[in-house]
Amino acid sequence: MNKVRISNFLLGTLLTGWRLWIVWVICVSVFFLIIKFRIATYAEFDFASLAVLPVLVITWISGKKNGLIMAVLASTISLVGDIASERQYSFQWIPWVNALTHLMTYSLVALLANQVRLQFEREHERATRDALTGLHNRRAFLEAGTLEVERTKRYAHPLAVIILDLDDFKQLNDTKGHEAGDAALRATAIALRSISRSSDRVARLGGDEFAVLLLEIGYEAAIEAGRKISTAVDTALHGFPPVKGSIGIAWFGEADRPFPAMLKAADELMYEVKKNGKGNVRSRHFPEINKSDSKR
Repeated sequence: MNKVRISNFLLGTLLTGWRLWIVWVICVSVFFLIIKFRIATYAEFDFASLAVLPVLVITWISGKKNGLIMAVLASTISLVGDIASERQYSFQWIPWVNALTHLMTYSLVALLANQVRLQFEREHERATRDALTGLHNRRAFLEAGTLEVERTKRYAHPLAVIILDLDDFKQLNDTKGHEAGDAALRATAIALRSISRSSDRVARLGGDEFAVLLLEIGYEAAIEAGRKISTAVDTALHGFPPVKGSIGIAWFGEADRPFPAMLKAADELMYEVKKNGKGNVRSRHFPEINKSDSKR
């Protein structure tokens, strides 16, 4: 399992619904097994520390609130186990003190686990997001694309890769300054996000180059999406002359190559546009069947 999959696993969406209930049932079952052993050994063996693991799991997959609820439940079950074990204590209140100690320990574990996850999420966000635009960066885009290609191989879904490069961006930087250039990049990012589907992946690859990964989309629909992107970006850049966008669209009916090669195919189409006047859209169908399209 590579770093990408480990990260995706550790930072997966917090569980809800029936999946969360299944984990709850498993964790509560672990508690009852612990209590059963305590009762069977007349509380001579303290298995209470093992309850930290279910509290940790619940907190990590469903958040601080559920983690604290699990801490209270674990402490309560521990108290019941101590009382049911019929062990003779020096004072009758000792099981209650033990339960309170367990509650404090479990709650601390839940709070710490939640803080670790939040910090992990922040670090992951910094590593995979472009600081200026808030879009995915090149690394995150390549990772997501690689995973989607693997999924496409299994389910035979088509996908398209769109590369957008801003024409004459350097001229804007040189004449209006880097603040204007940054504003143009942010405006482009907003335009891309505004017309993208929730399933699409949008990224800034670096400099003035952007990319969009369109999942489960037909060839004609991909061309139409590219045209909409071109129109939206041109509109967003109206206040930043002479900047416009050149777009290359590589559509794949099957995952016949690694994702970096797909990205390269779209990049080459974008450069074809630049060589022929800029500000247009060019698409190609892969495997190639002599289908291509250019805007204007």
